Amino acid sequence: MLSPAQIEDLKARVDLASLAEQLGAKLRRSGRHMMGSCPICGGGKRATRFEIKGSQWVCAVCGDGGDAIKLIQAVTGCDFPAAVDRLGGARPLTREEEAKIAAVRQRREAARQAEQERYRQKEIEAARLIYDRGRALQSGGAISRYFAARNCDGGPGLAPGLRGAADVPYFHGETVDHTGRKSPRVVHRGPALLSPVHDNDGAFIALHITWLKPDFSGKAEIVDPETGELLPAKKVRGSMGGGHIVVLGSRETPRRLFKGEGIETVYSVATALYRLGRLRPGDLFWSSVSLGNLGGRAICTVAHPTLKGPTGRPQRIPGPVPDLNPAIPSISIPASIEQLVLLGDGDSDPFLTTKTLERGRARYARDGLRIGIAMAEGGRDFNDMLEGSA
Repeated sequence: MLSPAQIEDLKARVDLASLAEQLGAKLRRSGRHMMGSCPICGGGKRATRFEIKGSQWVCAVCGDGGDAIKLIQAVTGCDFPAAVDRLGGARPLTREEEAKIAAVRQRREAARQAEQERYRQKEIEAARLIYDRGRALQSGGAISRYFAARNCDGGPGLAPGLRGAADVPYFHGETVDHTGRKSPRVVHRGPALLSPVHDNDGAFIALHITWLKPDFSGKAEIVDPETGELLPAKKVRGSMGGGHIVVLGSRETPRRLFKGEGIETVYSVATALYRLGRLRPGDLFWSSVSLGNLGGRAICTVAHPTLKGPTGRPQRIPGPVPDLNPAIPSISIPASIEQLVLLGDGDSDPFLTTKTLERGRARYARDGLRIGIAMAEGGRDFNDMLEGSA
């Protein structure tokens, strides 16, 4: 049985970024952190959702995170002893070494948590400032034109918490001035949809920003001026873990909840129900912001039946069994909900999406709650289907 000090000593000898790359990740530096493709799930379409911060990693697609030992377990499916062996094994420690490592660990953990909380609050404050500068959505206004271009015009109105802004900067990478001082680099400015992310108590914890084209006909095309890389038109500032966006409906005694990953996906379903005369007064529509949030964290990973990682091993993804540890942030649903419908996009990996939805169904199962899963057609999302019906 390894002591906590032996485990800490082992992890201190590991370069986590190098380990992640050995396991198949493709990383680049972004400010103080490393980010890129996830060696477990691939990391999503744009491979920017896996991030290393010091001795810890996190993936927004997997909805998981941890240390070097946890990464090896998640990628390979091995048990704890095998992961320790893979890292070189633990070494015997004297009592003095045990005590010293334990003291250092306590100090570092306290400092890490304090820094993490400072950064979290700073990001939430920055997100709140952007949101407060936005304006309420107007019928027929700029944001309405964006959704109209996606065949979501008319019908149910978006939640009053969503706002629009005419000029929001898009930061990517850093610039260095003549003194060597680094500052965030602005690669784009333009109109954007501002969607507040709330926790289970309704507190503002993050802001989802969608940059739009100047004519509002679609999402902005944002390119890194140095690399020519097409950057995602969506970003989240703040702490989105366990958070959700209210796209449509009220929290006042809702009866039916539709929950999907993207705002456009969820709003497309609401629009289709409205046009079919099947939208009810007690309906509620939420975006989970990320696929990881949609199903919550998994207790373990499973091997993908067809996808292989860069090293040739089967790619592993979060499995269907939820981790119900109350200390891990996850979305809770209102007690008044009688029917939950989990929405899956057909243009994402079907195995990953299916396991996510199965995990969500297991997470929310309770007496008196009917839970359904609705998948968009293969290769399409619900907005593609709505646009095709126009």
